[in-house]
Amino acid sequence: MTRTAPETDLGIMFVMTDLLEDVIQKSTKQAPQPSMYDGEKAPGIEVREYMKRLVRYTGCDVDTIIIAIIYIDRICINAGIAITGNNVHRLLLAGFVVAIKWRQDRVHGNGHYATVGGVTRQELNRLERTALNDLKWETHVPQKAYANYLQHFKGIMEQEGKPHSI
Repeated sequence: MTRTAPETDLGIMFVMTDLLEDVIQKSTKQAPQPSMYDGEKAPGIEVREYMKRLVRYTGCDVDTIIIAIIYIDRICINAGIAITGNNVHRLLLAGFVVAIKWRQDRVHGNGHYATVGGVTRQELNRLERTALNDLKWETHVPQKAYANYLQHFKGIMEQEGKPHSI
């Protein structure tokens, strides 16, 4: 995996949250079916702030964030679900936790991740189990897939005139 500079990390994270917000806007118009990731209502925290919170309190790097987004894409495809305001936070949390556990040598317990994500430990356990099942337990991300996502995000940053120094 390619390591990026901190200002690029922030730019990529903002691109990701902007893309997620766009997807939510489109899916809201279609009234998708509820999924196992749906909360009763959308949390009171914006997607960008939620992602910043996850990054800040889990200590994950941009590589882990990109892998989490790849997992979310796979989950949505495999489970046939659309990203909505009611599920984006739980999808992010599940994706982050699975990616962190796959990539990092030192991880926190699920109680920590649950607190950071604003859910109970039991809810996080269920989300993680559901995510792994929806991923068909295929957590490996080929270098080419990772590079394609990274290039996509960098391309958007360039189009929007955001700094990048990869």
